[in-house]
This record gives sequence, structure tokens and C-alpha cells, in this order.
Amino acid sequence: MSDRDITYTTVRFHKSSGLQNRVRHDETQGSREAGYRKCSVSWKLIVIPLGIFCSLLLVTVAVLVTHIFQEKHEQENILNNLHQENYTLKSNISLKEQMLKNKSIEIDYLKGQLDFLKRQRNRCHEETQIILGCSQPTGKCVEGRWFCCGIKCYYLIKDDKPWSECSQTCQDCSLSLLKIDDAVELNFLKPKFYQKKYWIGLRRNRTKRKWQWIDDVPSNLDLAVMDSLRVIGDCAFLSSTGIHDDDCGRVHSCICGKR
Repeated sequence: MSDRDITYTTVRFHKSSGLQNRVRHDETQGSREAGYRKCSVSWKLIVIPLGIFCSLLLVTVAVLVTHIFQEKHEQENILNNLHQENYTLKSNISLKEQMLKNKSIEIDYLKGQLDFLKRQRNRCHEETQIILGCSQPTGKCVEGRWFCCGIKCYYLIKDDKPWSECSQTCQDCSLSLLKIDDAVELNFLKPKFYQKKYWIGLRRNRTKRKWQWIDDVPSNLDLAVMDSLRVIGDCAFLSSTGIHDDDCGRVHSCICGKR
């Protein structure tokens, strides 16, 4: 082998090494760029969904916080309303208790007044003969007996008369045929009329088909019993057995009343 040949061979060898190095450098650089591109694509694929997830998470947290504050505000309003209702209820209870107390005092006062009236009513005077300060159309004085009990006086006319004449006689003496207020008064009077009958101011209204006191004065007597009985007459008399009806033209004694 000659020197020229060796030199050429050497040169070629060097050229071949340089080429190989360049090729290797290019391959290495290409591999790095490819790896960088791969890493960049992979990172983007992770970052984008992660950003979307974080955004959704922030929106969810914001909605939850807003909802919690709204519920808290509503609960505070409900609590305030309950406090207000409780205060109003307590005020109403206090007012009712005060009204009940006042009513209780009023009832006690009325009970006292009622007891007083009952005691006054039970204070009856003895029956006494009397000549009333009035006269009949014939000029004869009206004679009878009278007695009082409580705030009411009773005048028993001696002569027997029809119902209408008894009513007129009482009016002439500034009285009226007796009007019985209640069952207590009726039970008080019945024993005083043994075997006697006295016209009273109760008459049947044919138009209304019911019994009424003269002058339509109200009474606490149960007059429905009178309506249910078989009616003989349209006028009522009082006896020891109670109130009964009779023909108004029949004659009985008269009883006048006055407060």
C-alpha cells in the first residue's frame, strides 16, 4: 500500500466519522425535539381538563356558599318571625288574663247583687186588710188584702169579676193584673191561694196563637206548656195548683200587682 493510498484512506475514514457524528447529533436532536413535542402535548392534555375541573369546582363551591347563606338568611327570618309570634302570643295571653280577672271581679260583684236582691225578695210583709184608694164606677170602694215580698206588692180584690172587669179595676187603682216574672215567684204565690182562683194578666192571642202577658211584658215562665194544653178559654187564672185557662166571662177574684 502506498502513502497516497493511506492518506486517502485516512481522510475517508475521518470524513466517515464526521458524517456519523453529524448523523448521530441530528438523530439525538430529533429525538429530543420529538420528546419535547410529546411532553408538551401530554401536559396540555392534563392542564386543560384540570383547568375545566377547577373552574367547575369553583362554580360549585360558589353556588353552595350562596345557597348556604340564603338558607341561613331564611332561617334567621323564620326565627325572627317565631320570636315575634311568641311575643304577640304572650301579649294576648296577658291581655286575656287581665280581661278574665276583670270579668271574675264583675261576676263576683253581680253575684253579690243577686244575693242581695234575693234576700230583699224573701223579706215579705204580712198580709194586711186594706181599702184601696180608688173606687168602682158604682162608687163603691175597692176592698181587699195586700202583702209585699221584696220589690213587689200583691193586691187581692175581694169581689169576683170577669177577666175584663178585673183588668179595669186594677187600672182604676193605678195597678195592673198580676204579671208573674218567673217560676220562683209562681211557686211562692201558689200556696197562698188555697181553694181560690184569681184572674192574672195572661191572655191567649188568637192571632198569634200563643199566650201573652198584657202589655207584652216579657216573662221567664215556660208558657209553652200552656200552649200545649187543651185550651178551654182565652184567659188565665192562678190557683194553688198553678196557672190554668178558663172562659174570660167566668167570674173569679182579681189579683193586681205593682213594683
